[in-house]
Amino acid sequence: MKDDILDESILRRSLRTWARKKRDELSQRDRSSASLRIAQSVCCLEEVVHAKNILLYCAFRTEVETAQLSTYLLHMNKMVCVPLVRAKEKELLPMFIESEDAPLQPGYCGIPEPVWCADRYFAPEHLDIVILPGLLFDRNGNRLGYGGGYYDRFLAYKSPQALRIGLAFSCQLVPSIPAQKHDMRLDILVTEKEILRRSGN
Repeated sequence: MKDDILDESILRRSLRTWARKKRDELSQRDRSSASLRIAQSVCCLEEVVHAKNILLYCAFRTEVETAQLSTYLLHMNKMVCVPLVRAKEKELLPMFIESEDAPLQPGYCGIPEPVWCADRYFAPEHLDIVILPGLLFDRNGNRLGYGGGYYDRFLAYKSPQALRIGLAFSCQLVPSIPAQKHDMRLDILVTEKEILRRSGN
């Protein structure tokens, strides 16, 4: 059993390395163009059109860019929240923003995040949608993140009611990912080429 767990851990680590390399190989121009198409597709989703409160990750390094998507959602009169990480407590805190120019600063692992302000904290049980990043995705709704488990814990314990939407470049999509019990599956995955819905959605 221990050997199986170790083998799976090594596999997931190697998959993360491979996926990061594939994503990093995209040019800035291709990433920006694909990110714009993804943002437009997200805003056309019926679930997004009807949603009121959305948590959106702040893009870091070569992730699908989210600045334009944030602008679109704000113009659609959505309550847009971005995550603030409390590493010691291993938790995400949704903080709402009122404009695309909301001040952000480097936080956990250098990821842009807002400054803590009690008045901007948004109760996670009221989120309709959580839009999250990842390194690797498959067509069954499985997602391989960075290994910290922040989004998995948040979705499992703080915001289980929220629809889960992943954003990815098509190069991050593979036939299958070795999933673990605690991994939270996506409801929808949006790439620059297609929109994938998990069976039943």
